[in-house]
Amino acid sequence: MTSERNPPTGWVLETERTTHDELMGRDYTTVLYRQEDTRSAVYINEVIDGDNVWEYIVHRSGRDGDLGTAADLETAKGIAFAFMSDSVASA
Repeated sequence: MTSERNPPTGWVLETERTTHDELMGRDYTTVLYRQEDTRSAVYINEVIDGDNVWEYIVHRSGRDGDLGTAADLETAKGIAFAFMSDSVASA
């Protein structure tokens, strides 16, 4: 499972939090990874799209930061890990 894996070298899991929203009657999950030696970050947020469907958006800090969307948290983490691995390999 992705959630049990450690982030690639140089990246740390800063926050993984699920909070309950009483008004909507559901839980929301937020995940934040940070690169240790830079200000770079990868965020995973649960959002509702234009078709009223809940999904996870994955984005990185900086310009043009959209990395993709996923229907479930494990797939979203896979997108994040792919980006973080690529950034380590290209450094």
